[in-house]
Amino acid sequence: MEKNFPVKVVSEKEIWVGENQFQVLSDNIIKVKAVGEETMEKAEIQKEISLKLANSLEGKIKYLIDLNRSGKSSHEARNIWKELSENEKTAKVAMFGMHPVARVIASFVSDITNKKEMRFFKTEEAAIKWLLNK
Repeated sequence: MEKNFPVKVVSEKEIWVGENQFQVLSDNIIKVKAVGEETMEKAEIQKEISLKLANSLEGKIKYLIDLNRSGKSSHEARNIWKELSENEKTAKVAMFGMHPVARVIASFVSDITNKKEMRFFKTEEAAIKWLLNK
């Protein structure tokens, strides 16, 4: 793994990539706390971690993405997130955050993906409610 993005496995349900946290919650939700800028290298590592967690669960996965502390994403990183959102295991993607950069990231990703079940919310509570709504 990339030296700049150390991977720390806390448990089979929680993995960190640098400052970014990946955590399996109930109802097949994987929560991702995105911190800082997204480069192609960082996004590749995070995609690998996301797929590892997704494949450890039965059925479709819902992603809950916290963009409150996220930074700019490179074009390559956005394409990697697009691939992940269109993965056959991915059912829904809910992004949330009040940071202005979060809105830009969310609009980039949702504009380039074919995924219909992708939304942006101001709060985590609203995002979770949408994810759980069948």
